Amino acid sequence: MNAPVPRLALETAEVDTSQDPNWYRDAVIYQLNVKAFYDTNGDGIGDFKGVTAKLDYVKDLGVNTIWLMPFYPSPLRDDGYDIAEYKDVNPQYGTLADFREMMDEAHKRGLRVITELVINHTSNDHPWFQAARRAPPGSPERDFYVWSDTDQIYQGTRIIFTDTETSNWTWDPVAKQFFWHRFFSHQPDLNFDNPAVLEAVFDVMRFWLDMGVDGFRLDAIPYLVERDGTSNENLPETHAVIKKIRTMIDTEYQGRFLLAEANMWPEDVREYFGDGDECHMAYHFPLMPRMYMAIAQEDRDPIVEIMQQTPDIPEGCQWAIFLRNHDELTLEMVTSRERDYMYTTYASDLRARINLGIRRRLAPLMDNDKDRIKLMNGMLLSMPGSPIIYYGDEIGMGDNVFVGDRNGVRTPMQWEPERNAGFSRADPQRLYLQPIMDAMYGYEAVNVEAQMRDNSSLLHWTRRMLAVRKTSSAFGRGRKTFLKPGNRKVLAYLSEFGDDVILTVFNLSRAAQPVELELGAYKGRVPVEMLGRTTFPPIGELPYLLTMPSYGFFWFRLATDVPLPTWHQEGRPLRDLSTLVLFDGWDSLFREKVMPWRMAMADRLREQFEVQVLPQHLQGQRWYAAKADAIERAALVEHAVWPHRDRQWVLPLLDVRGAAGGARYFMPLAIVWEDVDDERIGPFAAAVVAKVRQQAQVGLMGDALFDPDFCRAVAVAMVQGLVLPAGQGEVRFTASEELRRVAPEDIEALEVSRPTVASSNTAVTLGDQLFLKCYRQVRDGLNPELEIGRYLTDVARFANAVPVAGAIEYHGADGSVLTLGLLQAYVPNQGDAWEYTLAYLERVLAEWQVAPEDAPPPDHGAFMTLMRLLGQRTAEMHLAFAQAPADDAAFAPEPLSAQDRSALRTDTEGTVRSTLSLLRERTASLAEGAQADAAQLLGREAALAARIAALDGEGPADPRKTRFHGDYHLGQVLVARNDFVIIDFEGEPARPFEERRAKGSPLRDVAGMLRSFNYARWSALRRVAQNAEDLAKLGAAASHWEDQVRVAFLGGYLETLARGGGEGIDEALLALFEIDKALYELRYELNNRIDWVQVPLQGLLALAGPAPSATREGGPQ
Repeated sequence: MNAPVPRLALETAEVDTSQDPNWYRDAVIYQLNVKAFYDTNGDGIGDFKGVTAKLDYVKDLGVNTIWLMPFYPSPLRDDGYDIAEYKDVNPQYGTLADFREMMDEAHKRGLRVITELVINHTSNDHPWFQAARRAPPGSPERDFYVWSDTDQIYQGTRIIFTDTETSNWTWDPVAKQFFWHRFFSHQPDLNFDNPAVLEAVFDVMRFWLDMGVDGFRLDAIPYLVERDGTSNENLPETHAVIKKIRTMIDTEYQGRFLLAEANMWPEDVREYFGDGDECHMAYHFPLMPRMYMAIAQEDRDPIVEIMQQTPDIPEGCQWAIFLRNHDELTLEMVTSRERDYMYTTYASDLRARINLGIRRRLAPLMDNDKDRIKLMNGMLLSMPGSPIIYYGDEIGMGDNVFVGDRNGVRTPMQWEPERNAGFSRADPQRLYLQPIMDAMYGYEAVNVEAQMRDNSSLLHWTRRMLAVRKTSSAFGRGRKTFLKPGNRKVLAYLSEFGDDVILTVFNLSRAAQPVELELGAYKGRVPVEMLGRTTFPPIGELPYLLTMPSYGFFWFRLATDVPLPTWHQEGRPLRDLSTLVLFDGWDSLFREKVMPWRMAMADRLREQFEVQVLPQHLQGQRWYAAKADAIERAALVEHAVWPHRDRQWVLPLLDVRGAAGGARYFMPLAIVWEDVDDERIGPFAAAVVAKVRQQAQVGLMGDALFDPDFCRAVAVAMVQGLVLPAGQGEVRFTASEELRRVAPEDIEALEVSRPTVASSNTAVTLGDQLFLKCYRQVRDGLNPELEIGRYLTDVARFANAVPVAGAIEYHGADGSVLTLGLLQAYVPNQGDAWEYTLAYLERVLAEWQVAPEDAPPPDHGAFMTLMRLLGQRTAEMHLAFAQAPADDAAFAPEPLSAQDRSALRTDTEGTVRSTLSLLRERTASLAEGAQADAAQLLGREAALAARIAALDGEGPADPRKTRFHGDYHLGQVLVARNDFVIIDFEGEPARPFEERRAKGSPLRDVAGMLRSFNYARWSALRRVAQNAEDLAKLGAAASHWEDQVRVAFLGGYLETLARGGGEGIDEALLALFEIDKALYELRYELNNRIDWVQVPLQGLLALAGPAPSATREGGPQ
């Protein structure tokens, strides 16, 4: 029973930083406002004796540092940041003796204390300013501040508080000059060009450091020095001042630190560390809003993106991170589009907005969802840097948006469910602010006393988290490596400090999520969940699979010193694979390449390979199209052997035949031998076709796309223009001009991802630089994706498609051409727009599902902005096609004649008849609800025909036929950091290449996207609704969403067409294409997914109704 205790005790032991000069790198900082914490004298205002009385609470919470907000004498017009005396305590909060007592008691408990050093400006009540305004110009007293006879200098300087200030200059009637202020007009800026100012600052610092203060937060540090013709931010002279401050503190005081408040982008804040000779710490402002964005979007990209942009900092320096800049979720360090998204998502109540930020506490921002509150704190406490916790967040305190300025987030700490929340014994009307009193966040519901009694409370959870964090220096000091799992709803990163490795994994989604993590570098280590100390199975060669609960997370220590779980069994399940006995390598499969006396052996081996081995493998592949049709033979009809250094690969063309017919497939093959290729077997294991043996040598044969060496070799072969001879032709590797300029050794150094398998291809990425796609079912002729890709890359220079870098093509001696593979530039993305849209709509519907009846309808503003942008990108693509040169026969626009329109109408009328005939045949097999919809559609055949007849042969002036995407829907668009990249120009896979390459109206693409929106609407409804009542409520919301998204998309499309000189929308033709697309969908669902039939049925029922108004805003005009 006692055996595990030493190990467990070691795991939970705190790291002792008491004697470490870099203690701040492991700090967890508790930010408190003295006036809001605890009142001991009954005047309704917190005081230092109150802080002292509650130090045990702070210590027991688990933090090791207290940050005191301004407590100096002040008129309190800026919550104490307008200082009237630097070397004293505001009498409301007590005396200097009270401060000293608090410092002594804090240090006894091992708590450090940092204070504000507000040296950019003072209050205009400060004696320095009063003396300066009365002193003559040029005197030492006057020069303590920045004065001017005119307010026209420094015009390039931004105004920070645009809601209250119109200038950075204010006229002083006493001095009869303008004084400079970067903040409010009652906060004049000190003049650091005057050496006496810096000496005065040193005097202030020594005063508090001698009393034991452990560090200073340097407020508004980027604005210390002014120079005309500059932005007056981040000036070299400012950094020179900071270096002098750092020199003083390092020379005279050991173990103290400076924290820079520089609300800027990481690359600008980096300068405030200097070469390790300026500030010890600095805030990471841009990370904070992106944590909120990530959880709102259920996508890790905002966090990963900003961390990738964060530069390295000098050794011994540290970031300070927080979930809000004490009383504000600051939005200065985001783009305008991101700010609009944050306002829409987190501050729909305009009263919550202030300046460029949101004045809310964490719990209300998370809708009091404890899982999300914990998730945010879990990220905060493990992100790169030292975390800051704002007082009251540990119990989930709320705020009061009805109180002016930021005071709604500065309400009294809620200690008890008694009068005044236990904060003060004063009469309630005497309190500086009333405590929160609403039903959800009020002090009777949320308070320390109640949560201390509840072991499952947020307070106890926070204490546990902080206790665990203290056991590892990797949290604060570790090198962070962000992982890239395929599931973008999961954020995962490693923290490494020496041999201490922490893996943190967060599910940003409201739904449970699986995730596979590439942890092969830590093979053999055992993940130990740090909160419950549960031992998980060891890490092996394969991706590590985790299942994450809704808004759940794990903190793992990747241990080398713990036993494996007793229930764990090593090894992988064995597959029942055939063994191919080779006698002459790949030549063993080809009778024409072996000695005459071995031809019979080759024939038998070939028969086994084509009839037994390949069919068994192909039948289980996602990209094999005819899964329901048993394969009779996969004949190897053509091949090229590719010798490469010490390897050999085979590039075969396979004629796969079954009872329903045949098709040609391409699957490159590789062999890895156990004795010499052991390191290659791991990634290769998922694609093994057969076991092989040649004499005493054994190995595996499998899909070469799972061989990283093969993937790199393909890209290099394109650069080199390799041509491989085949039986009746040759395999050519071609490259774009840009790719030919790449050195082969650079490609060979790229890491190769695990392949991703789609319905028609397999793809790998090479080092986030290149994207290799291998087509599986291949057809004779020029592949439209290659053709269009080259046009958009080389001719149109269309920026929102993936550039083509190279191709693999088979050229037969008979003139046939088959595209086998395509190499493209890799585009960092957030996944396709289908998943993005579906996730968004499901999230909105789920929230609406539980919303009260009087709740306002969902606001889709930020999403509609994206959809309008999608319409813009679609139009830009069509304009690129329309501007093809006249001498380019494959792309040059052609007139869309009346005969073309008539043919389209006739074809669609025939499609209606054939599709509805199929529907009649299958109606009996449909579910009851679908049968009713089918009957309704069949009864409206005449209405559908009337809509088609509206295409009467007359259209807009000079209509044109061009090339177009051909299979355009949300799944063919990547979301790439608030923009879109259009992919997959293959066209509809069921159509022959000739049809896919034919010119036509680009409105087919528009119709395809509109149908995709409709599919998203019904797909989300199917997933979220649970009963008829849900369908009634959510159906209306989903329908409204579709109406809005159509307007947004078409609005962006039309506006961009008009700017580019393109045609307007032919509404009748668009309606016809929508009907045609919906008919195609109905046939597909009837033949493949009978449960989904109602989606196209509902679409067709809507399309059969009256034509939509042409005057809708943003719609067709």
